[in-house]
Amino acid sequence: MSKSKIALILLAFVTLAFYACKKEVLTDKQAALQQLVGRWPLKNRVVTIYDGFAIKTEISPYNPVDTLVFSADGTYFQTNKTIIKSGTFTIDEAGESITFSGAPALTQKLNYIRTTTIGLVVSDETVTTGSTKVRTLLIDELSK
Repeated sequence: MSKSKIALILLAFVTLAFYACKKEVLTDKQAALQQLVGRWPLKNRVVTIYDGFAIKTEISPYNPVDTLVFSADGTYFQTNKTIIKSGTFTIDEAGESITFSGAPALTQKLNYIRTTTIGLVVSDETVTTGSTKVRTLLIDELSK
């Protein structure tokens, strides 16, 4: 084999290795979906109250614990020993909200998605009394 053929083969391997190791860029929606797939027990309801001066947080455990199971094909089911509810879900392009199918459809903000916990916003209300604004944030915390 000539030196030019060896150099050409080595160049082909280096080029192939470069393209094979190229990092895949995920959209926010794809990253959220990838993180969401799996079995998520609904463990706590977190109530946070911001009143301008202080923050008060209360954590109430769910009993019994319901579990949400998300699949990569966009289906989900909620279970507590038996299936309570099932359907499809979609995530918005920004990866910030999830919409569950049904009549009517339910859209919830994804407050956070971490490796072992997800926060789904149940309600976010702000009440103004005089010059004081009080914000109450209710979050369902799902934890693996």
